[in-house]
Amino acid sequence: MEQQIQDLIASIRKDGIEEATRESEKIIAEAKSRADAIVKKAEADRDRMLEDAGKQISLERSSSEAALKQAGRDVALSLKKSIENEFNSILRLSLGEKLHGDVLVRMLEAAIRGGASTDADVEIPETDCRELAAELSKKFAKEVKDGMTFKPSSSVSSGFRIVEKDGSAYVDLSADECASLLFPYLSSALKEIL
Repeated sequence: MEQQIQDLIASIRKDGIEEATRESEKIIAEAKSRADAIVKKAEADRDRMLEDAGKQISLERSSSEAALKQAGRDVALSLKKSIENEFNSILRLSLGEKLHGDVLVRMLEAAIRGGASTDADVEIPETDCRELAAELSKKFAKEVKDGMTFKPSSSVSSGFRIVEKDGSAYVDLSADECASLLFPYLSSALKEIL
């Protein structure tokens, strides 16, 4: 009987060990399956994150390139405008240096012959007025008799402005106005240079 009990205990142990082995193998298989699922999910998450990061980098690169191109255009436009302003300034300065003395008298004569009103005030630079007052009055004696007057003007630095006494019209041939009139014709040449 003792042998039977021993056999029974051995059989129970064997069955218990086999059941425990099967159970442990099942747990191990489930753990491996879960681990594989976790690894696959982690790999999928990694791939998705890498793809998202790549898209983000590409988007930022495109955005940076567009911003850089826009900045380049802005700099080019600013440079062009600066050069045009410099040319305009040079043109005004150059005209300002030329529209005095004899040139001013010849231009005024051409304006009067061209039909400018003689019942007008001729605004000329204060410096030229002092130098040319007598000459202008003598040269344009008929016009002075008809009502034309020569006035010094601080708003005209070179050239002249003829203003009808009733204020209905004026002819502005000051250096600034002449430069404004000439500059658009220089722009096509400037565009070719720029």
